[in-house]
Amino acid sequence: MKNGIFSIGIKGELLVFLSAMGFATMGVLGKMAYSYGLNTTTLLFLRFFIAAIILFLVSHILKRPLKLKGKDGLIAFGFGFIGYNLVSFCYFYSLNFIPASLTAVIFFTYPIFVTLFSFAFFKEKLTPNKILSLILGSVGILSIVSPGKAQVDYRGIIFSLLGGILYAFYVLGLSLPRVKKIDSVKMSFYTNIFAALGMGIAALVSNTFIYPINIFALSYAALIGIFATSVAMLALFAGVKRIGAVKGSIIANMEIVIACILGAVFLNEKMGIYQLMGAVLIITSAIMVSLPSKALKKVSLENSFEVK
Repeated sequence: MKNGIFSIGIKGELLVFLSAMGFATMGVLGKMAYSYGLNTTTLLFLRFFIAAIILFLVSHILKRPLKLKGKDGLIAFGFGFIGYNLVSFCYFYSLNFIPASLTAVIFFTYPIFVTLFSFAFFKEKLTPNKILSLILGSVGILSIVSPGKAQVDYRGIIFSLLGGILYAFYVLGLSLPRVKKIDSVKMSFYTNIFAALGMGIAALVSNTFIYPINIFALSYAALIGIFATSVAMLALFAGVKRIGAVKGSIIANMEIVIACILGAVFLNEKMGIYQLMGAVLIITSAIMVSLPSKALKKVSLENSFEVK
């Protein structure tokens, strides 16, 4: 049944699309959680903790051992306690200032920075395709921050862009040979555990932990931890293994489009003409970077989207 709907290729495409849908809901769900009184630190602690529980259960169902070998624990600690926390905080904190759709679009500039950092630190060749994608992405960012009828809070732009830059470093870190040897589910579990520890400490030290938590806010946080984190990650792992990183990365770019649609439907978000132009340019840039190249062979999509 090679050409049937249940073929490995089709199933893989659907899994990656499901993953894109899951990740795309983060901004909308985050905004809804904020509307019921949650703040960024409390929301992220709940997200990480709930995701870790789900991944723990999945690892036992799949009979994957969670024991870390050698320096793997230190690696997972660094990625979770520091890397994952910083990226996630920037993304979710920006939601306090700008629309969820705009946060998703600006954050998705990270492939541009992956390309730049690969050139700067790993001497990776800049092909004409990559150079054009960098130009389009840069013009897209400038278009978004350009003055127009739709006023945007620059704090949101700065934090979402910073999140994209940090995530680019995160992606490159995940592509290192030592890190890629760690089982994806195991790495995700410990990353979330250490991230929850770090964010919990940050919330307590800064006196920003909210308790008691509104039941609706807790429900949205749970949805982020389950669907927008655990399910999205696992669907991506499974999908990419079936259809490959190149095809998977192109489908995963649908996340931006879905995020914009969800923002419009559930939050009544609207973008100005400059923001729409910028979004189209950034999406085009992300797709161009996703096209077959040596970079995609070096940076595994399964790892690069692991802990968004």
